[in-house]
Amino acid sequence: MKKCLINVEGGLGKNVMLTAILKDFKEAKGYDEIYVISPYHDVFKACSAVTDAFPLGQGTLYQELVLDEECDIYWKEPYSNQHFIKKQCHLFEAWAEELGFELLLPANECIPQLDKIETEFPLVKQEAERHIREWKGNFCIVQFNGGQSPLTSSTQGYDARQESIKRNYFKGQQIVSLLKKKHGDDCTIVHYALPNEPTIEGTVKIQVPYLTYHLLAAKAKEIICIDSSLQHLATGVNDNVTVIWGETRPEHFGYSCNRNIAAQHVFNSQPYFKPLGVSPSIVRMPEPEEVVVNE
Repeated sequence: MKKCLINVEGGLGKNVMLTAILKDFKEAKGYDEIYVISPYHDVFKACSAVTDAFPLGQGTLYQELVLDEECDIYWKEPYSNQHFIKKQCHLFEAWAEELGFELLLPANECIPQLDKIETEFPLVKQEAERHIREWKGNFCIVQFNGGQSPLTSSTQGYDARQESIKRNYFKGQQIVSLLKKKHGDDCTIVHYALPNEPTIEGTVKIQVPYLTYHLLAAKAKEIICIDSSLQHLATGVNDNVTVIWGETRPEHFGYSCNRNIAAQHVFNSQPYFKPLGVSPSIVRMPEPEEVVVNE
């Protein structure tokens, strides 16, 4: 029985992204079983390519695998891949290089696979169905701020402008107004945000397990978001996803099936390398009228 254990760190979106390539990795390497350690272990429990997943820091649950001489261990960091740092490849290509296999599809055609949510997490399914009934199936989802983890306390202050890399969008209120005009005042606009993030008039915030949004996204009329976790949760289950890009770029983190609207770099887009510190880049974000299109 050929098996491996993968340690994954980083944010929710990055973890969801990895599910897109695990089936190909498993087949390329000839693994019968894949196990994952992650702060978002439920993401991988929802992926059929994964045998089981464990919370980060719960060593007693996976110590036997670590000690198993026949179990390969991968502790790789695609953000440390020099080609990715220099913006020469997509994150999926960096993952593939670090894990030692070739992607079967172009990187921007790889789609996250969360195909076991309904069977592994029936309460998540019930929560999604309850909200869909409440909104009568007439709702959109938006996200304009990112960078915080849903696993940590969100009661502390949040300054949307203190970004290490510029991707937050500050004209969300105008986007919501345009969505209301497009879909009608009875359309519920669901604001995917943590409690301490800015509130937008005319929207609702719900506190639900993040995997719920994968199921909600499948039924939403429209999704508008920045490059953050909602993009990855929604990709592949809704054909009407618009992603507003700031300093990060769709050719490095995005998907070709979405409508990607990139900002214009006015000054100095620096590499994806945290030791460089806060980016001095100046970007011109797309205007709301460019984002919301009346079909």
